Amino acid sequence: MDEKIRRLLNWFNGRKDFPYSIEVSPTLKCNLNCLFCWRHGKKVEVTDELSLDEYKRILKEANQLKVKEIRIIGGGEPLMRRDTFEIMKIVKKSGMFGYICTNGTLFTEKMIKELIKIGWDHIKISFHAPTKKLQDLLTGGKSFERVVKNIKMFIKWKGKIKTSKPKLEIGLVLNKLNFKEITSMLNLVKKLGVDAFFIEPLTVYTSLGRKLKLNKKEAREFKKIAEKAFKLSKGLETNLQTFFSPEFIQKTGKMVEEIKKMIENKRKDFLSIPCYEPWWRMGIRVDGWVCPCGFLDQSTTENIKSKSLKQIWFSKYFEEKRRQMMEKELPEYCQKCCVTLVHYNQLIREQLSKAILTEKQK
Repeated sequence: MDEKIRRLLNWFNGRKDFPYSIEVSPTLKCNLNCLFCWRHGKKVEVTDELSLDEYKRILKEANQLKVKEIRIIGGGEPLMRRDTFEIMKIVKKSGMFGYICTNGTLFTEKMIKELIKIGWDHIKISFHAPTKKLQDLLTGGKSFERVVKNIKMFIKWKGKIKTSKPKLEIGLVLNKLNFKEITSMLNLVKKLGVDAFFIEPLTVYTSLGRKLKLNKKEAREFKKIAEKAFKLSKGLETNLQTFFSPEFIQKTGKMVEEIKKMIENKRKDFLSIPCYEPWWRMGIRVDGWVCPCGFLDQSTTENIKSKSLKQIWFSKYFEEKRRQMMEKELPEYCQKCCVTLVHYNQLIREQLSKAILTEKQK
């Protein structure tokens, strides 16, 4: 049984368990200026970042709680922080699964070789277009050539060292400027030799983002593009099939309706929970504030600088978030939930349902 499902099953049976995954955001600094980013056109204050010593303590506590996965993600570009690589090495020394989401521009060959040697598990590279002109336009900087060069370097050294790690995933933000280029992007991704290609419809954070979001006609057109691209995706892990239903693209920024639709015929029990994040994951922001998912909840009362992971995980704040989900009281920030996570919660619900049924049959 999947470890995440096993822990959720413990909660279902009244036995509290520890988090499976912890997300950390090392910095808000970024070397690019993506058109669709939440920070585009804003002056982002680089807040009081957690120190390396604080991260060492977090990772030590995570190991003691048998946390299985550390995900290094952004508000900014994680590798803009000089000691992020040191954090990554500690993750692997602790025996945890390591994941990082990056724009892929700041790797050096030395860093790539070391990451492969320490057995880093998963690298998601944000890469949004198959041409230099469009990729550089979307990211507000010269990123295309650097990303391609670094992907090729990863493939080269994985081959030399004879390992399948790290898994290389391309993450593309779908928008008006690139939706017609998906087949070309898929061909490039396959040519480069990466393992996975995932699309995330743009979530609107700014007025420019609103202009870049696909309209109904474009969403219907993309359905045909996705179907064609999916036929070409053999051998590649992908979520293209998700977009055979164009309404998902239209729901970005107003996902509560879609989430409720998935559970509307279910009773108020553990299998009707709209989101399982508060039971298996916690997110630690750049300044130490902790919440169950992403970094959208501004109501958090818990900071890792003053409490341990264990204290926060079993705190009144986290218990209240779990109660809200049990009662299907979705906070306003759930509107900005991403399509991928909504579908992932549905997958968890299905796996958990099977696990409960299997347990009853014993």
